[in-house]
Amino acid sequence: MNERPALHVLGCGRAARAVARRLLETGLVRPGLIVNRSLPSARRAAQFLGAGEPAERLDDRVADGVLMLGLPDGVLADSADELGRVCPCPPALAFHLSGSVEAGVLAGLGASAAAVHPVRAFADPESAAERFEGTWCVAEGDDAALDLLRPLFEAAGGRWLPFSARDKSAWHASTVAASNFLVTIQDLARELADRAGLPEAQAAEILCDLQQGALDTLRERPPREALTGPIERGDAGACRRLANAASGLDAESARLFAELARATLALARDKRGEREADGEIESLFGPTSD
Repeated sequence: MNERPALHVLGCGRAARAVARRLLETGLVRPGLIVNRSLPSARRAAQFLGAGEPAERLDDRVADGVLMLGLPDGVLADSADELGRVCPCPPALAFHLSGSVEAGVLAGLGASAAAVHPVRAFADPESAAERFEGTWCVAEGDDAALDLLRPLFEAAGGRWLPFSARDKSAWHASTVAASNFLVTIQDLARELADRAGLPEAQAAEILCDLQQGALDTLRERPPREALTGPIERGDAGACRRLANAASGLDAESARLFAELARATLALARDKRGEREADGEIESLFGPTSD
C-alpha cells in the first residue's frame, strides 16, 4: 500500500459521507473514486466531501487503495457474492460500516477486510461529521486490516474498540434499542406534553434535558439502580393517573406506553422486590385491546 493511499467509497450515503469526510481530514488518506447508485448522486457526495472523483463504477485504481463500503446492511449482505464482479481488482484493504453484517461478507473482494461500526446517529451527515470526535468505532475482521484502520480512525477522532462478534445481530439490536428506541420514546413523551398544553419548543428542551440526566446517571450506575419514578416506588395512585393520561392516546401509542410501563415494573421488581401495590399497577397497564 502507498504511504498515502486513496480512499475509494462504494455507497456514499449519510454515514459514509460523514465518516469519509473525517478520514480525509486526517491527511492519512487521499480522495479517490466515489460510486453511488447514480452519477448525479456520486457528484453530490463529492460536493459534500469537497473532494473525490464521482464515477459510475470502480476501476483498477482501487488496487493500491482503501475501499470503504457504505452500502445498507441488507444490500451488503445480499450482494456479498457479487462484490468480486463490482470491484475489478482486489483493493489493498476493504472495510464496511455495517453494525449487523460481519466483515466476512467482503471475502469475495480478495482483500484484507474489516467491519467498522461508528456508534453514532447519522441522520444529519454534516452534524455527525462535526461531532465525530469521541465516537466509539466497534470493529471486527482480519487482524491486518484492523491494525491499519485503527490509527486512521483514531486520527479522525474515533475511540477504537475491537471485538470478536459472537452474534453481531445482537450487537446491532443493542444499538437500535439504545438510539432508535430512545427517539421513539421521545416522540411519545412529546405527544403527551402537547396534550398537557406545554409549548412545543420548551417541552422538547425539558424532555431532552430529562433524558440526558437519565443517561448521565446510567454512565455511573446499572439500569436497575438508576430507575426512579412512581412505578419503582410502587405508587398505585400516581400510576393510575399515568394510565388515565395514556388512555387518551391513539391505540398504538397507548399500547406502547403500557408495554413500557410493564417492562419498567419488571425492572423495578428486580431492583427492590415485590411490593403490595405491584399487582394493582400491573393491572393498570395490562395488554390493551385495539
